[in-house]
Amino acid sequence: MRSVSGPVLARRWAAVVAGADDYRAPDVRTADRCAPAERQEACGMSRYFAPVLSILVVFSLTVPAFAQGPAAPIPWANKMFLQDIEKNPSQPPPPVIVQDFGTIPYGTLCSHKFTITNIYDVPMQVLDIRRSCGCMEAFPPLKVLQPTETAEFLITMDAGKFKGPGSQTIHVTFGPRFISQAIIRVTANSRADVTLNPGLIQFGTVAQGTTPTAMAELRYQGKQKDWKVTGAVAPTGPLTIDVKEAPRDSAAVKYYVSANLKADAPAGAISEVISLKTNDPTAPVIQVKVAGSVLAPLTLSTNHVQFAGVKVGEIVSHKVILRGTEPFKIQPVGDAGDGLSVVDVLPAAGPAQVITVRFQPTRPGPVRRDIAIKTDLKGGTTAVIQVEADAEAAAIVPVVPAAVPAPPTNPGSPIPPVAVPKP
Repeated sequence: MRSVSGPVLARRWAAVVAGADDYRAPDVRTADRCAPAERQEACGMSRYFAPVLSILVVFSLTVPAFAQGPAAPIPWANKMFLQDIEKNPSQPPPPVIVQDFGTIPYGTLCSHKFTITNIYDVPMQVLDIRRSCGCMEAFPPLKVLQPTETAEFLITMDAGKFKGPGSQTIHVTFGPRFISQAIIRVTANSRADVTLNPGLIQFGTVAQGTTPTAMAELRYQGKQKDWKVTGAVAPTGPLTIDVKEAPRDSAAVKYYVSANLKADAPAGAISEVISLKTNDPTAPVIQVKVAGSVLAPLTLSTNHVQFAGVKVGEIVSHKVILRGTEPFKIQPVGDAGDGLSVVDVLPAAGPAQVITVRFQPTRPGPVRRDIAIKTDLKGGTTAVIQVEADAEAAAIVPVVPAAVPAPPTNPGSPIPPVAVPKP
């Protein structure tokens, strides 16, 4: 068999790679223009290489399919991040949890708080967290989530560590009995020509009932000479917004964005977003984050106490810490009924007080009661502790009678029956 020239082999292999219906098509269709010797070489080599090339074609088409393998299953842990999962636990999990912060000034510190729910019948906890970028942080709950229990999961993104569109991923592993890895994709567009200083409007920790103001400077250093903020969309939270433009200069366009907290703001975290409208067609809306914490005059380490499986007559207790914005006293509570009482109340004033909720049931059955803890703080601030308890009947220990010695036997008289005392 004669050897085949390089151009002939090259044409045949190009036809195979291109997916031609017949791998010999380039040679056959040009045979009338080939010399007899070359045509004979082509036909001979085609017969020789036909089985080999057929195997190569099948292999090239099937190997990628095997390499890809079956599609990866969607992690069931994603369902724990859905907001309505408690009402509809049978809904399928999404392929990925998405949090989009939108278009934000460079340097913005973004944050979002998820509420995760354990809808499964086994305890769940976060075992591991992996981030695709140092601009991301994740703060998972430290406790073990019992079935139906919820907790907060906080993520943050520092837009001062990247410019332009950014898409990062956080992998959250849940377990330990059943393992699943939730996927959170966080996106944002960090505008290099718009900066915010500081990275968010931060109130810090403020007392409830006060009306503080926090502010940040928005600066535009782009090419649009008439760039301006045309309006602001205030958040639904307890804030009023004000945007003022500073005198313009050749260096930059500056605005002062301020937020004022309303007096009726509830206690808890402040997490709001201000949407600033601009005349920039490429980014008509810019998001500004507002954060802080409103501290109630009186806070409790817990407002829900549970006692389960307590035998009648047993004594169990649970300590509760109360903290105030100023030193305070607690008025005596004493007996709260149904075997509940509050003890160890100190008479001296202090910024924190520790009380003990005690339960000593006198009869079996459930107990549900709200205990009011009154203080001498301004306005007579009162805290309420919800107590749920279940009392069980005490176990009855059977009385074993003592052995009664038998009387001496008399062969001439019958033995009378022994009277065993009844328990």
